Amino acid sequence: MGDSLLYAILPLAAGSLGLSPRHVGMLLSANRLIRLFSNTWFSALFARFGPYRAFLYSTILGVLTTSAYGLGWGFTVFLIARMGWGISWSGLRQGTFQSIWTGSDTDAGRLMGMMWGVVRGGSAVSAVLGGFLFDHYGYHVTIWSIVGLSALAIPIALGLSWPASASPDSKDQRSDPSTDSHAAGPEAAEEPPTKGPKVLQGWKGALTDPLQRSVLLVGFFKLLLNSSLVATASVFLAENFGSGSGELPLGLEVGAMAGIVLGTRWFSDLFLGAVMGALSDWIGRIRLTIVLVALLCLGLTAMLAIPNSLSIVALLAVLIISTGVNVILDTYANQAALVTPQPQLFVGAYATASDLGSAVGPLFAFSLVSAVGFAPVYGVAALLVVVTVSNLVALDLRLARQKPVEESAMSRA
Repeated sequence: MGDSLLYAILPLAAGSLGLSPRHVGMLLSANRLIRLFSNTWFSALFARFGPYRAFLYSTILGVLTTSAYGLGWGFTVFLIARMGWGISWSGLRQGTFQSIWTGSDTDAGRLMGMMWGVVRGGSAVSAVLGGFLFDHYGYHVTIWSIVGLSALAIPIALGLSWPASASPDSKDQRSDPSTDSHAAGPEAAEEPPTKGPKVLQGWKGALTDPLQRSVLLVGFFKLLLNSSLVATASVFLAENFGSGSGELPLGLEVGAMAGIVLGTRWFSDLFLGAVMGALSDWIGRIRLTIVLVALLCLGLTAMLAIPNSLSIVALLAVLIISTGVNVILDTYANQAALVTPQPQLFVGAYATASDLGSAVGPLFAFSLVSAVGFAPVYGVAALLVVVTVSNLVALDLRLARQKPVEESAMSRA
């Protein structure tokens, strides 16, 4: 809630806070840029100390940094607070990914979808409630109201029970259900491994192993496409319907329609995330990924080819489908981490690759759209997703064929 609130009210309050448009852009991007480093820091902390303390400290930091938004101490303090919130989110996301490890592999997609649904639910509620409070009571009342709601996370984090399966330390432990101790509280989570894994070793393994490297590339390019679409949605609508080039439905202006499209995309995560995740558990993550990527490409083609109001429907469909792709590939990466020597570090590397794509996407899109148009920009981004997903599918199928052969050879031996 503390992050998404600012997207709704900070541009409106910038003047009264003494912030320029350039300051607003820096503040809204700072939390993503710092995560290129903090994801790796937190993956090492979770691996070293277990999830209980690391997740609790992330929660406290998130509340404290949200509080700093309302202090009015100037741009520098605000920027530090935004960076602090990005660090906090690295820990919160790492913890939620590891919590999914406590479930079964056959249920992982549904759990990942539920997790992202809850996260986007917080974003949507924060934006809607924050916008209402800002209009009626002003900036500071809005900030402190969201701080009060955010603070409820601290007692929840204090009371969480983390079973041993949330922090696997070896392949043997991950493959043996008898090691899944369900002791509650820090006693179950804080026993550190005898030899803490090194961050650089985790990155080296992720970049040298073909499957891990392929997963990282998919994480980067899927967020590059997704963030490019989200960042340029209002520009796309203005290009197609602004200045008399077309008429929007219901007599709406471009800004209102862009808000409705993006807001609908956020709210769709509340239920579609879990549905997509459960569907991937049922028919297979790779199979569903292939179907959704194909639909994504068809939607992009329709969006660019249809010159009337139906292009809005196509844009909304593309944004919703891209959300499904994100959920399923996040699930795949999270479960793939469990067969790596250092699963916490791989999750951190994957999160960093995704955040990098999310940060590069708007820069990539805005720098090229004005020069070459929407079709080449969206087309190149989609092509990169298709290529990297195809490579991942090929590797996954090859490993699936090798596994029975290796098991048969071991049984004969």
